[in-house]
Amino acid sequence: MARTAIHLPVTYRGIPLFAASADILIVTASALLAGTFFHFTSSQQGGQFSRNMAAAVFVAVLFVAAMWARKLYEPSRLVVLSDQIRGLLGTWCGAFLLLASGVFTWGVGKELSRGTILSFWAIGGTALLAHRQIWRMYLPGALANGAIRGRKSVIVLWDEPQSERFSNLLVRHGYRVIKIFQLGPSAEDNASTLDGVIGFVRGQDIDDIFLAPRAGSVVDLVAAANALRVLPISVTMIPDPMLADLVSNPRYELGSSMALEIQRQPLGMGERAAKRTFDIVVAFTALILLLPLFGVIALAIMIDSRGPVFFRQTRSGFNGRPFKIFKFRSMTVAEDGDKVGQATRNDTRVTRVGAFMRKTSLDELPQLFNVLRGEMSVVGPRPHAMAHDRQFAEAADNYAFRHHVKAGMTGWAQVHGARGETDTIDKIQRRIDLDLWYIKHWSLALDFSILFRTIVVVLHGKNAY
Repeated sequence: MARTAIHLPVTYRGIPLFAASADILIVTASALLAGTFFHFTSSQQGGQFSRNMAAAVFVAVLFVAAMWARKLYEPSRLVVLSDQIRGLLGTWCGAFLLLASGVFTWGVGKELSRGTILSFWAIGGTALLAHRQIWRMYLPGALANGAIRGRKSVIVLWDEPQSERFSNLLVRHGYRVIKIFQLGPSAEDNASTLDGVIGFVRGQDIDDIFLAPRAGSVVDLVAAANALRVLPISVTMIPDPMLADLVSNPRYELGSSMALEIQRQPLGMGERAAKRTFDIVVAFTALILLLPLFGVIALAIMIDSRGPVFFRQTRSGFNGRPFKIFKFRSMTVAEDGDKVGQATRNDTRVTRVGAFMRKTSLDELPQLFNVLRGEMSVVGPRPHAMAHDRQFAEAADNYAFRHHVKAGMTGWAQVHGARGETDTIDKIQRRIDLDLWYIKHWSLALDFSILFRTIVVVLHGKNAY
Protein backbone atom coordinates (compact mmCIF):
# COMPACT_ATOMS: atom_id res chain seq x y z
CA MET A 1 0.00 0.00 0.00
CA ALA A 2 1.49 3.34 -1.07
CA ARG A 3 2.03 5.96 1.58
CA THR A 4 0.22 9.25 1.26
CA ALA A 5 2.53 12.27 1.43
CA ILE A 6 1.96 14.59 4.39
CA HIS A 7 1.46 18.09 3.03
CA LEU A 8 2.46 21.09 5.11
CA PRO A 9 0.67 24.42 4.54
CA VAL A 10 3.96 25.92 3.33
CA THR A 11 5.95 26.25 0.10
CA TYR A 12 9.71 25.91 -0.27
CA ARG A 13 10.14 29.67 0.06
CA GLY A 14 8.02 29.69 3.20
CA ILE A 15 10.00 27.00 5.04
CA PRO A 16 12.36 29.45 6.82
CA LEU A 17 9.46 31.49 8.21
CA PHE A 18 7.58 28.31 9.14
CA ALA A 19 10.62 26.85 10.96
CA ALA A 20 11.37 30.14 12.76
CA SER A 21 7.75 30.43 13.92
CA ALA A 22 7.86 26.88 15.23
CA ASP A 23 11.01 27.74 17.19
CA ILE A 24 9.27 30.72 18.80
CA LEU A 25 6.40 28.47 19.90
CA ILE A 26 8.84 25.87 21.23
CA VAL A 27 10.82 28.44 23.23
CA THR A 28 7.65 29.98 24.68
CA ALA A 29 6.18 26.60 25.60
CA SER A 30 9.47 25.55 27.21
CA ALA A 31 9.51 28.69 29.38
CA LEU A 32 5.91 28.09 30.49
CA LEU A 33 6.66 24.44 31.24
CA ALA A 34 9.72 25.37 33.30
CA GLY A 35 7.72 28.04 35.14
CA THR A 36 4.87 25.65 35.87
CA PHE A 37 7.29 23.04 37.17
CA PHE A 38 8.65 25.57 39.68
CA HIS A 39 5.18 26.93 40.53
CA PHE A 40 5.86 30.26 38.87
CA THR A 41 2.38 30.44 37.41
CA SER A 42 0.54 29.88 40.64
CA SER A 43 -1.80 32.57 41.94
CA GLN A 44 0.38 33.13 44.98
CA GLN A 45 3.22 34.39 42.79
CA GLY A 46 1.36 37.43 41.45
CA GLY A 47 3.26 38.82 38.47
CA GLN A 48 5.55 35.85 38.03
CA PHE A 49 3.70 34.61 34.94
CA SER A 50 4.33 37.87 33.10
CA ARG A 51 8.01 37.84 34.10
CA ASN A 52 8.30 34.27 32.89
CA MET A 53 6.74 35.23 29.57
CA ALA A 54 9.08 38.23 29.30
CA ALA A 55 12.07 35.91 29.69
CA ALA A 56 10.62 33.59 27.04
CA VAL A 57 10.12 36.43 24.56
CA PHE A 58 13.61 37.80 25.27
CA VAL A 59 15.28 34.44 24.60
CA ALA A 60 13.05 33.60 21.62
CA VAL A 61 13.76 36.90 19.85
CA LEU A 62 17.53 36.61 20.43
CA PHE A 63 17.66 32.97 19.39
CA VAL A 64 15.52 33.21 16.26
CA ALA A 65 17.16 36.46 15.12
CA ALA A 66 20.65 34.95 15.45
CA MET A 67 19.65 31.71 13.70
CA TRP A 68 18.01 33.71 10.90
CA ALA A 69 21.08 35.91 10.48
CA ARG A 70 23.24 32.80 10.15
CA LYS A 71 20.82 31.45 7.49
CA LEU A 72 20.23 28.29 9.52
CA TYR A 73 16.55 28.28 8.59
CA GLU A 74 17.30 27.82 4.89
CA PRO A 75 15.89 24.48 3.67
CA SER A 76 19.27 23.36 2.34
CA ARG A 77 20.76 23.82 5.84
CA LEU A 78 17.84 22.45 7.84
CA VAL A 79 18.65 18.98 6.54
CA VAL A 80 22.32 19.13 7.66
CA LEU A 81 21.96 17.91 11.24
CA SER A 82 25.59 18.47 12.28
CA ASP A 83 25.42 22.05 11.02
CA GLN A 84 22.16 22.61 12.88
CA ILE A 85 23.43 21.13 16.16
CA ARG A 86 26.55 23.31 16.20
CA GLY A 87 24.62 26.46 15.34
CA LEU A 88 21.73 25.71 17.67
CA LEU A 89 23.78 24.89 20.76
CA GLY A 90 26.05 27.90 20.36
CA THR A 91 23.16 30.31 19.77
CA TRP A 92 20.97 28.80 22.51
CA CYS A 93 23.73 29.00 25.13
CA GLY A 94 24.61 32.53 24.00
CA ALA A 95 21.00 33.65 24.41
CA PHE A 96 20.95 32.29 27.96
CA LEU A 97 24.21 33.99 28.84
CA LEU A 98 22.58 37.28 27.83
CA LEU A 99 19.46 36.35 29.80
CA ALA A 100 21.57 35.63 32.90
CA SER A 101 23.37 38.95 32.43
CA GLY A 102 20.03 40.70 32.12
CA VAL A 103 18.64 39.02 35.23
CA PHE A 104 21.69 40.18 37.19
CA THR A 105 21.59 43.72 35.74
CA TRP A 106 17.86 44.20 36.27
CA GLY A 107 17.97 42.70 39.77
CA VAL A 108 15.17 40.18 39.19
CA GLY A 109 17.08 37.14 40.42
CA LYS A 110 14.48 36.47 43.11
CA GLU A 111 11.68 36.35 40.54
CA LEU A 112 13.57 34.12 38.11
CA SER A 113 15.39 31.44 40.06
CA ARG A 114 18.36 29.49 38.82
CA GLY A 115 16.23 26.35 38.81
CA THR A 116 13.73 27.89 36.43
CA ILE A 117 16.39 29.25 34.08
CA LEU A 118 18.27 25.92 33.99
CA SER A 119 15.02 24.00 33.42
CA PHE A 120 14.08 26.44 30.65
CA TRP A 121 17.50 25.93 29.05
CA ALA A 122 17.35 22.12 29.23
CA ILE A 123 13.72 21.72 28.10
CA GLY A 124 14.02 24.28 25.32
CA GLY A 125 17.34 22.97 24.03
CA THR A 126 16.04 19.40 23.91
CA ALA A 127 12.84 20.42 22.14
CA LEU A 128 14.70 22.54 19.59
CA LEU A 129 17.06 19.65 18.80
CA ALA A 130 14.04 17.36 18.34
CA HIS A 131 12.54 19.98 16.01
CA ARG A 132 15.70 19.83 13.86
CA GLN A 133 15.58 16.05 13.75
CA ILE A 134 12.01 16.19 12.46
CA TRP A 135 13.02 18.54 9.64
CA ARG A 136 15.98 16.34 8.73
CA MET A 137 13.76 13.25 8.55
CA TYR A 138 10.82 14.87 6.79
CA LEU A 139 12.14 17.54 4.45
CA PRO A 140 14.19 15.52 1.90
CA GLY A 141 11.34 13.08 1.27
CA ALA A 142 8.73 15.84 1.21
CA LEU A 143 10.68 17.75 -1.41
CA ALA A 144 11.26 14.63 -3.49
CA ASN A 145 7.63 13.47 -3.54
CA GLY A 146 6.12 16.93 -3.95
CA ALA A 147 4.60 17.30 -0.49
CA ILE A 148 6.35 20.68 -0.39
CA ARG A 149 6.25 22.56 -3.67
CA GLY A 150 9.74 23.51 -4.80
CA ARG A 151 11.09 26.07 -7.24
CA LYS A 152 10.84 25.36 -10.96
CA SER A 153 14.28 25.19 -12.53
CA VAL A 154 16.13 24.57 -15.75
CA ILE A 155 19.55 23.01 -15.36
CA VAL A 156 22.14 23.59 -18.08
CA LEU A 157 25.00 21.10 -18.04
CA TRP A 158 28.22 20.41 -19.84
CA ASP A 159 29.39 16.79 -19.25
CA GLU A 160 26.41 14.52 -19.82
CA PRO A 161 27.29 11.90 -17.13
CA GLN A 162 26.72 14.61 -14.50
CA SER A 163 23.12 15.24 -15.53
CA GLU A 164 21.55 12.68 -13.21
CA ARG A 165 23.78 13.61 -10.26
CA PHE A 166 23.00 17.32 -10.47
CA SER A 167 19.30 16.67 -11.05
CA ASN A 168 19.12 14.54 -7.91
CA LEU A 169 21.03 17.19 -5.98
CA LEU A 170 18.53 19.89 -6.95
CA VAL A 171 15.51 17.68 -6.23
CA ARG A 172 16.81 16.89 -2.74
CA HIS A 173 16.96 20.61 -2.03
CA GLY A 174 13.49 21.47 -3.20
CA TYR A 175 13.93 22.28 -6.90
CA ARG A 176 11.75 20.89 -9.67
CA VAL A 177 13.91 20.17 -12.70
CA ILE A 178 11.74 21.01 -15.72
CA LYS A 179 14.25 20.43 -18.53
CA ILE A 180 17.92 19.64 -19.02
CA PHE A 181 19.93 21.22 -21.83
CA GLN A 182 23.26 19.80 -22.92
CA LEU A 183 26.11 22.09 -23.95
CA GLY A 184 29.09 20.72 -25.80
CA PRO A 185 32.59 21.76 -26.89
CA SER A 186 31.43 23.65 -30.00
CA ALA A 187 30.78 27.38 -29.51
CA GLU A 188 28.39 27.45 -32.50
CA ASP A 189 26.28 24.58 -31.16
CA ASN A 190 26.26 26.14 -27.71
CA ALA A 191 24.96 29.45 -29.09
CA SER A 192 22.08 27.59 -30.71
CA THR A 193 21.39 25.65 -27.48
CA LEU A 194 21.38 28.84 -25.39
CA ASP A 195 18.88 30.39 -27.83
CA GLY A 196 16.74 27.34 -27.22
CA VAL A 197 17.06 27.80 -23.44
CA ILE A 198 15.97 31.44 -23.71
CA GLY A 199 13.00 30.57 -25.90
CA PHE A 200 11.94 27.76 -23.56
CA VAL A 201 12.18 29.89 -20.41
CA ARG A 202 10.22 32.78 -21.93
CA GLY A 203 7.22 30.50 -22.33
CA GLN A 204 7.42 28.92 -18.85
CA ASP A 205 7.10 29.91 -15.21
CA ILE A 206 10.77 29.31 -14.39
CA ASP A 207 12.52 30.52 -11.24
CA ASP A 208 16.17 29.55 -11.77
CA ILE A 209 18.72 28.42 -14.30
CA PHE A 210 21.66 26.36 -13.11
CA LEU A 211 24.98 26.15 -14.91
CA ALA A 212 27.32 23.26 -14.13
CA PRO A 213 30.45 23.93 -16.21
CA ARG A 214 33.12 21.34 -16.74
CA ALA A 215 36.50 22.04 -15.15
CA GLY A 216 38.49 24.72 -16.94
CA SER A 217 35.64 25.96 -19.15
CA VAL A 218 35.75 29.58 -17.95
CA VAL A 219 35.37 31.00 -21.46
CA ASP A 220 32.29 28.87 -22.16
CA LEU A 221 30.84 29.85 -18.77
CA VAL A 222 31.24 33.57 -19.46
CA ALA A 223 29.64 33.17 -22.89
CA ALA A 224 26.67 31.31 -21.41
CA ALA A 225 26.24 33.85 -18.61
CA ASN A 226 26.31 36.75 -21.09
CA ALA A 227 23.73 35.07 -23.32
CA LEU A 228 21.35 34.43 -20.42
CA ARG A 229 21.44 38.05 -19.19
CA VAL A 230 18.40 38.81 -21.31
CA LEU A 231 16.25 36.72 -18.94
CA PRO A 232 14.85 38.37 -15.76
CA ILE A 233 15.54 35.33 -13.57
CA SER A 234 18.44 34.14 -11.43
CA VAL A 235 21.30 32.18 -13.01
CA THR A 236 23.38 30.10 -10.58
CA MET A 237 26.62 28.25 -11.15
CA ILE A 238 27.38 24.90 -9.53
CA PRO A 239 31.21 24.83 -9.69
CA ASP A 240 33.34 21.73 -9.77
CA PRO A 241 35.13 20.96 -6.46
CA MET A 242 38.37 22.69 -7.50
CA LEU A 243 36.64 25.90 -8.56
CA ALA A 244 34.30 25.79 -5.53
CA ASP A 245 37.28 25.70 -3.18
CA LEU A 246 38.84 28.65 -4.99
CA VAL A 247 35.79 30.95 -5.07
CA SER A 248 35.07 30.30 -1.38
CA ASN A 249 38.30 32.11 -0.45
CA PRO A 250 38.19 35.72 0.84
CA ARG A 251 38.20 38.49 -1.75
CA TYR A 252 38.81 42.23 -1.55
CA GLU A 253 39.15 45.26 -3.79
CA LEU A 254 42.59 46.20 -5.08
CA GLY A 255 42.02 49.57 -6.68
CA SER A 256 39.62 49.01 -9.55
CA SER A 257 40.36 45.29 -9.60
CA MET A 258 39.10 42.43 -7.47
CA ALA A 259 41.71 40.34 -5.67
CA LEU A 260 41.02 36.73 -4.68
CA GLU A 261 43.08 35.22 -1.87
CA ILE A 262 44.35 31.85 -3.10
CA GLN A 263 46.14 31.06 0.18
CA ARG A 264 45.79 32.92 3.44
CA GLN A 265 47.99 32.99 6.47
CA PRO A 266 46.56 30.22 8.68
CA LEU A 267 45.93 32.61 11.58
CA GLY A 268 45.41 36.35 11.38
CA MET A 269 47.02 38.84 13.74
CA GLY A 270 44.07 38.84 16.14
CA GLU A 271 43.82 35.05 16.06
CA ARG A 272 47.55 34.67 16.76
CA ALA A 273 47.25 37.09 19.70
CA ALA A 274 44.29 35.15 21.11
CA LYS A 275 46.05 31.81 20.73
CA ARG A 276 49.26 33.15 22.28
CA THR A 277 47.30 34.51 25.26
CA PHE A 278 45.63 31.12 25.65
CA ASP A 279 49.03 29.39 25.54
CA ILE A 280 50.63 31.65 28.13
CA VAL A 281 47.70 31.42 30.57
CA VAL A 282 47.43 27.61 30.30
CA ALA A 283 51.21 26.97 30.42
CA PHE A 284 51.89 29.35 33.30
CA THR A 285 48.97 28.03 35.36
CA ALA A 286 49.92 24.41 34.68
CA LEU A 287 53.55 24.98 35.66
CA ILE A 288 52.56 26.52 39.00
CA LEU A 289 50.12 23.69 39.78
CA LEU A 290 52.46 20.91 38.59
CA LEU A 291 55.70 22.15 40.15
CA PRO A 292 55.58 19.62 43.02
CA LEU A 293 54.96 16.83 40.50
CA PHE A 294 58.01 17.96 38.52
CA GLY A 295 60.13 17.41 41.64
CA VAL A 296 58.73 13.91 42.22
CA ILE A 297 59.30 12.89 38.58
CA ALA A 298 62.86 14.26 38.58
CA LEU A 299 63.69 12.29 41.75
CA ALA A 300 62.19 9.09 40.29
CA ILE A 301 64.23 9.44 37.10
CA MET A 302 67.49 9.92 39.02
CA ILE A 303 66.83 6.89 41.22
CA ASP A 304 65.72 4.65 38.31
CA SER A 305 68.62 5.16 35.86
CA ARG A 306 71.76 7.13 35.16
CA GLY A 307 71.60 10.21 33.00
CA PRO A 308 70.05 13.69 32.94
CA VAL A 309 66.53 14.40 34.13
CA PHE A 310 65.60 16.32 31.00
CA PHE A 311 65.98 15.24 27.39
CA ARG A 312 66.35 17.77 24.56
CA GLN A 313 65.88 16.97 20.92
CA THR A 314 65.74 19.12 17.76
CA ARG A 315 62.25 19.38 16.26
CA SER A 316 60.66 21.41 13.44
CA GLY A 317 58.29 24.19 14.47
CA PHE A 318 56.47 27.03 12.76
CA ASN A 319 57.57 27.43 9.13
CA GLY A 320 60.02 24.54 9.58
CA ARG A 321 62.08 26.52 12.11
CA PRO A 322 64.14 24.12 14.30
CA PHE A 323 63.96 24.30 18.09
CA LYS A 324 65.01 22.18 21.06
CA ILE A 325 62.07 20.40 22.64
CA PHE A 326 62.09 19.64 26.40
CA LYS A 327 60.99 16.26 27.73
CA PHE A 328 61.57 14.20 30.84
CA ARG A 329 64.10 11.52 29.92
CA SER A 330 62.27 8.22 29.49
CA MET A 331 64.98 6.17 27.69
CA THR A 332 68.52 5.05 28.30
CA VAL A 333 69.58 6.87 25.09
CA ALA A 334 69.30 10.49 23.95
CA GLU A 335 69.23 10.31 20.16
CA ASP A 336 69.26 13.57 18.21
CA GLY A 337 70.53 13.69 14.66
CA ASP A 338 70.13 12.13 11.25
CA LYS A 339 69.17 8.76 12.68
CA VAL A 340 66.53 8.61 15.40
CA GLY A 341 64.66 5.39 16.12
CA GLN A 342 60.97 5.69 16.92
CA ALA A 343 59.72 4.24 20.16
CA THR A 344 57.96 0.91 19.63
CA ARG A 345 55.87 -1.34 21.81
CA ASN A 346 58.04 -3.09 24.46
CA ASP A 347 61.02 -0.94 23.43
CA THR A 348 64.09 -2.08 25.45
CA ARG A 349 65.46 1.48 25.50
CA VAL A 350 62.59 2.67 27.69
CA THR A 351 63.30 2.75 31.45
CA ARG A 352 60.86 1.53 34.10
CA VAL A 353 59.95 5.06 35.14
CA GLY A 354 59.98 6.06 31.47
CA ALA A 355 57.41 3.42 30.58
CA PHE A 356 55.01 4.86 33.15
CA MET A 357 55.68 8.42 32.03
CA ARG A 358 55.12 7.59 28.37
CA LYS A 359 51.93 5.70 29.21
CA THR A 360 50.56 8.73 31.06
CA SER A 361 52.29 11.34 28.84
CA LEU A 362 54.01 12.83 31.91
CA ASP A 363 57.27 12.95 29.92
CA GLU A 364 55.70 15.68 27.74
CA LEU A 365 55.09 18.13 30.62
CA PRO A 366 58.41 20.04 30.29
CA GLN A 367 57.17 21.24 26.90
CA LEU A 368 55.24 23.83 28.89
CA PHE A 369 58.57 25.69 28.95
CA ASN A 370 58.66 25.53 25.13
CA VAL A 371 55.17 27.03 25.11
CA LEU A 372 56.22 29.93 27.36
CA ARG A 373 59.26 30.52 25.16
CA GLY A 374 56.97 30.82 22.14
CA GLU A 375 58.45 27.80 20.35
CA MET A 376 55.34 25.68 20.75
CA SER A 377 51.62 26.01 21.39
CA VAL A 378 49.51 24.04 23.85
CA VAL A 379 47.45 22.71 20.93
CA GLY A 380 48.80 22.09 17.44
CA PRO A 381 50.36 19.40 15.23
CA ARG A 382 52.81 17.27 17.22
CA PRO A 383 56.44 17.91 16.17
CA HIS A 384 58.61 15.07 14.96
CA ALA A 385 62.36 14.58 15.16
CA MET A 386 64.21 16.23 12.27
CA ALA A 387 65.17 12.85 10.82
CA HIS A 388 61.54 11.72 10.79
CA ASP A 389 60.44 15.10 9.43
CA ARG A 390 62.51 14.63 6.29
CA GLN A 391 61.38 11.03 5.94
CA PHE A 392 57.66 11.85 6.28
CA ALA A 393 57.88 14.85 3.94
CA GLU A 394 59.14 12.58 1.16
CA ALA A 395 56.66 9.78 1.83
CA ALA A 396 53.37 11.62 2.44
CA ASP A 397 51.35 14.33 0.69
CA ASN A 398 51.00 17.84 2.15
CA TYR A 399 53.26 17.09 5.12
CA ALA A 400 54.87 20.54 4.97
CA PHE A 401 51.50 22.23 5.59
CA ARG A 402 51.71 21.08 9.23
CA HIS A 403 54.34 23.79 9.73
CA HIS A 404 51.87 26.58 8.94
CA VAL A 405 51.20 26.85 12.70
CA LYS A 406 53.27 26.22 15.80
CA ALA A 407 53.77 22.65 16.92
CA GLY A 408 51.64 21.63 19.90
CA MET A 409 51.84 19.56 23.05
CA THR A 410 48.62 17.87 21.95
CA GLY A 411 46.50 18.09 18.85
CA TRP A 412 43.45 17.06 16.85
CA ALA A 413 45.27 13.96 15.60
CA GLN A 414 46.15 12.82 19.13
CA VAL A 415 42.58 13.03 20.47
CA HIS A 416 41.46 10.94 17.47
CA GLY A 417 43.86 8.13 18.33
CA ALA A 418 46.59 9.06 15.82
CA ARG A 419 49.45 8.85 18.28
CA GLY A 420 52.31 6.49 18.92
CA GLU A 421 54.45 4.83 16.27
CA THR A 422 53.99 5.89 12.62
CA ASP A 423 55.34 2.73 10.97
CA THR A 424 53.16 2.87 7.82
CA ILE A 425 52.37 5.53 5.22
CA ASP A 426 48.65 5.23 6.02
CA LYS A 427 49.28 6.13 9.66
CA ILE A 428 51.40 9.11 8.66
CA GLN A 429 48.82 10.31 6.13
CA ARG A 430 45.96 10.00 8.60
CA ARG A 431 47.86 12.11 11.13
CA ILE A 432 48.62 14.70 8.44
CA ASP A 433 44.98 14.85 7.32
CA LEU A 434 43.81 15.40 10.89
CA ASP A 435 46.44 18.08 11.50
CA LEU A 436 45.46 19.92 8.31
CA TRP A 437 41.78 19.80 9.33
CA TYR A 438 42.73 21.43 12.62
CA ILE A 439 44.70 24.19 10.91
CA LYS A 440 41.82 24.94 8.54
CA HIS A 441 39.15 24.97 11.26
CA TRP A 442 41.10 26.51 14.16
CA SER A 443 39.25 28.38 16.87
CA LEU A 444 39.78 28.97 20.59
CA ALA A 445 36.74 26.81 21.29
CA LEU A 446 38.39 23.98 19.34
CA ASP A 447 41.59 24.38 21.37
CA PHE A 448 39.62 24.17 24.62
CA SER A 449 37.82 21.08 23.34
CA ILE A 450 41.07 19.35 22.34
CA LEU A 451 42.67 20.20 25.68
CA PHE A 452 39.84 18.58 27.66
CA ARG A 453 39.62 15.59 25.32
CA THR A 454 43.37 15.08 25.74
CA ILE A 455 42.84 14.41 29.44
CA VAL A 456 40.45 11.57 28.56
CA VAL A 457 42.86 10.17 25.98
CA VAL A 458 45.79 10.30 28.41
CA LEU A 459 43.79 8.50 31.09
CA HIS A 460 42.92 5.81 28.56
CA GLY A 461 46.57 5.46 27.59
CA LYS A 462 45.96 3.88 24.15
CA ASN A 463 48.86 3.83 21.63
CA ALA A 464 51.23 5.40 24.17
CA TYR A 465 54.49 3.52 24.65
